[in-house]
Amino acid sequence: MLTPMAVPGIASTLLLNIILAWNEAFWTLNLTASKAAPLTAFIASYSSPEGLFYAKLSAASTMAIAPILILGWFSQKQLVRGLTFGAVK
Repeated sequence: MLTPMAVPGIASTLLLNIILAWNEAFWTLNLTASKAAPLTAFIASYSSPEGLFYAKLSAASTMAIAPILILGWFSQKQLVRGLTFGAVK
């Protein structure tokens, strides 16, 4: 009985946690090896002293953002319901 009411809150919390974990670029840049780097460190590697590789940088950034956007689109109803559940009487 309580679980159906909690699903929107759990879904919105899950999505926000995924987004926050995805954005931890600082730790990935400083604490990972170059051969086993996550996507955020891989994107940062396109910056060099000679300049930025804009085409590769934008392609990698698009591929990094795409899963979060797709997940957000599919869970938009649950996310909005979870965020506004306590605001309406």
